[in-house]
Amino acid sequence: MTTDMNPTPYFIRHARPRDITAIRAMQARSMWTLGADFYSEAEIAGFMEAFGTMDDAIVLEGHCFLAEDAYGAILASGAWSRAKPGYAAGLPAKGHAGDMPTVRSVFVDPAVARCGVGTAIMLRVEQDAIAHSVLLLGLTATLSGVPLYQRLGYQVEEVTQILFPDQTRFGCVKMQKVLDRDAI
Repeated sequence: MTTDMNPTPYFIRHARPRDITAIRAMQARSMWTLGADFYSEAEIAGFMEAFGTMDDAIVLEGHCFLAEDAYGAILASGAWSRAKPGYAAGLPAKGHAGDMPTVRSVFVDPAVARCGVGTAIMLRVEQDAIAHSVLLLGLTATLSGVPLYQRLGYQVEEVTQILFPDQTRFGCVKMQKVLDRDAI
């Protein structure tokens, strides 16, 4: 069990298909609350409608993790996948989208934001990737997530935008990190 700077004890485990509804609810709270300083309501609504916060397939793939408190509340989520993310169709053609394993669906419940839970999830995601012989991870960060990823050593490749089907745009940052095999 881990606490970091958060007074609420939690543990990290694999996500299961029966968790999907609760994961999505936490992710939506996170997007609407933590994303509000970076995106307009219309941009968040457009993202949620066009792409949502998570493809069910990443849970089924087996590389999705949750931070859960003692009462079963989901505090954070994060995954990595070799599958191309649904939002990749809206990204410019260049870059890593779909070309390398990708960090996906990293969200933290606003009640525990900036308490170390997101970092703990990301470290677990990276450990799992390394255990599966992945040594380079890419990601497309929301603007609200960039500081976390930079603290964890992800390097900015490109500041870009996802193009929605209605031609509106959603700012994001493509990043990547070479993983340290000796870190596990």
